[in-house]
Amino acid sequence: MNKWKLPLYIIAILLVIIPTIIVLITDIPFSSTFSRSVLSAAIILVILGKMITIIEKRKHTKSFAPDVGIVIGLSIALVLSLI
Repeated sequence: MNKWKLPLYIIAILLVIIPTIIVLITDIPFSSTFSRSVLSAAIILVILGKMITIIEKRKHTKSFAPDVGIVIGLSIALVLSLI
């Protein structure tokens, strides 16, 4: 499962950076629905990557409390952005 973390994080970063660069270069704005969808997808990918990290840390009996805090915080941010 370790091989899935890096692609999830890279895709999440690209989902945010590519539309931002397009807007800055071409000066064509995106709709708010598209922006919310892209940010929500990026947050979901980061949450999935952190869940994989938590599962791996539990197998090796390492402390995973900070990762759980990050997942909870991102989940709250995602829910509040969807309301």
